[in-house]
Amino acid sequence: AKYTVLGAIQEKQTIITKARGEAESAELIGYAVKKNPGFMKLRRIDAARDIADIVANSGNKVYLNADSLLLNLLGDVDERLEKGVSKGWR
Repeated sequence: AKYTVLGAIQEKQTIITKARGEAESAELIGYAVKKNPGFMKLRRIDAARDIADIVANSGNKVYLNADSLLLNLLGDVDERLEKGVSKGWR
């Protein structure tokens, strides 16, 4: 019984630590977006690279256009984000 209680306490601490880390990560990302709206473009490119790696290593044939890979960098989403950040959008 004592081992179960100690395990539950450790699991609780793990959950709390993970939640604090995620909260700090969200704050840092928010700060980075406010400071440099291009940060989101970089994140989208990184996500597209990860998707491309997964698809490339898959044995299946998959045909994706640039929009499916989140590479629509000329789209209006980025422009709206940059305008929102420059206006003090939260």
